[in-house]
Amino acid sequence: MADGAGGAVMRASFWDRYGNARVSRRRLIGAAGVGGLAAGAVALAGCGRSSADAKPTQRAQQGAANKPDILNPGDTPRRGGTLYSANSAAFGTFDPHTGVQVASAYFPRVYNLLLSQSATKPEFILMDLATAYENPDETTYVFHIRQGVRVAPNDLGVPERDLDGDDVRVTLERLRTDAATNQYSFANKFIASVDVDGDTVTVRTTEPYAWFIPRISSFFGTIPPRELLMGDLSRMSAKTAGGGPFRLVSVTEGDLARFTRNPNYYRRDDEHGGEQLPYVDNLEVRVIFDRATQRTAFRSGQIDLYWAENSREVAEYGDLPVAREPVFNYISITMNAERRPFQDPRVRRAISRAIDRQQYIDIVYGGDAKPNGIVHWPLGSYALPQDELASTYQPYDPADARALIDAVGGIRIKMNFPANTTIQEHGQILPIFVQQMERAGIHVEQQPLEFTNWVSQYHDRDYDSSLALNQIYETPELPLLFHTTSGPFGDGTYIKGLGDAEIDAAVKKANTTIDLDARREAVLAAQKLIYAKDPMFLPLVGPYQNWVYQRRVRNVPVNIGSTAFSLSTWWLDG
Repeated sequence: MADGAGGAVMRASFWDRYGNARVSRRRLIGAAGVGGLAAGAVALAGCGRSSADAKPTQRAQQGAANKPDILNPGDTPRRGGTLYSANSAAFGTFDPHTGVQVASAYFPRVYNLLLSQSATKPEFILMDLATAYENPDETTYVFHIRQGVRVAPNDLGVPERDLDGDDVRVTLERLRTDAATNQYSFANKFIASVDVDGDTVTVRTTEPYAWFIPRISSFFGTIPPRELLMGDLSRMSAKTAGGGPFRLVSVTEGDLARFTRNPNYYRRDDEHGGEQLPYVDNLEVRVIFDRATQRTAFRSGQIDLYWAENSREVAEYGDLPVAREPVFNYISITMNAERRPFQDPRVRRAISRAIDRQQYIDIVYGGDAKPNGIVHWPLGSYALPQDELASTYQPYDPADARALIDAVGGIRIKMNFPANTTIQEHGQILPIFVQQMERAGIHVEQQPLEFTNWVSQYHDRDYDSSLALNQIYETPELPLLFHTTSGPFGDGTYIKGLGDAEIDAAVKKANTTIDLDARREAVLAAQKLIYAKDPMFLPLVGPYQNWVYQRRVRNVPVNIGSTAFSLSTWWLDG
């Protein structure tokens, strides 16, 4: 099943990179959310079928169904003002292809994507540098490049010129050839060639790949002017020069970043008389590591939004606007089916039946989460319905668990976990899991490891089971690949699934079906097949994040995931 494995959203060193950066999952979530606030509101978006039957050109369309939901809407936009925000992690490099920390949330603010497909609503596509794309066949994508996407004023020596197809080509070539980039595993495996002809860019893939458009939509695939990718790449670490709605004017690591509007920005707000965007003049982003200090700053009006811990805290803010958005990463139970006792499907089923996901939701997340199936619920129509999960595929059934335990003569398991992680939920989830297992009669031998040792053993499959920190999954690709013979990255690292040829074929079908509707059906079918054979990779729950806004922040786009980061039609009252 190596065919589909190289399309990982990040390289296999994900845990190493985030671990070395000392960014916890909660802090990473917070950083991304703070970036999202400056996103905007009304989009010009097309409902792309993104399929082989989508030979008609995919282009931006208007209409109520093609817009995000709007939080705190306003009637008349107001120009000017500064939006003040805070995050609880370091910025890191602003190199749009290698950065992995807070700066990455601003890549689509200062640069452009070809397009952005919503992870929560895959039918929603925002066209940016490309005005349209088409699929003449399952391995060819033809992008029509927008005229007038002009580089912002900058001090990097890049001319204030229009971006063109050669900028796209140079970016994709870097992603395809530079192993240091976050998109290397995807681009190196799946991009066969990039050709420019006038205002069109033709990308040919090595094989049909269902997730090509979501991968191109990644923040790590933004398109800087090609001059930045020639010579000293380190100059991008703290300076920018792109065609996005804002430009970085200064950054002090660990302290403050300031952005100002790009006067050359191309996009206009057709909902409000064709006004040039963005409306706001400046973004000011301060690093405040302590949550209590952030809360105080928000209560006193020093910052314009705040990530609340849970819905109980949200209630403290009365009728202030709140965006409740899903989180795309989660903690899971990974069982190594190459080792005893997990070779026995009855053992895997007993563990699954002993897991009470509602307990994690109530205790760890204060009610702000939902049970995850193999494909987590934030991925919308790709995920199995909640009622089916509870009744059919992963019911909490301690009586069945105990019967299975008796049938196999008792169950004892060894579980690795990173003992020194800064992820708060990890420390809360572990004792609940152990308690749930012991309650069912399953004994858990805990094996705490220093973080780098945990990563190494997880990578080398040197474990029986693991309570795993997992990366951001914005498509079903990797959650499905965990169950295949070659594992999530196609090279046998981390896990080798169930070694089942039928599952391998079903996952391959899901990951190579280009038609959106057919792909949904294939993803759902693959999950049902895996459940029938008792999965060894069990995501627990997917939390929400709650962003509370000051009333002056108007027209905030919600319910389209990180696609909102590319929008800029929000404004400030006063």
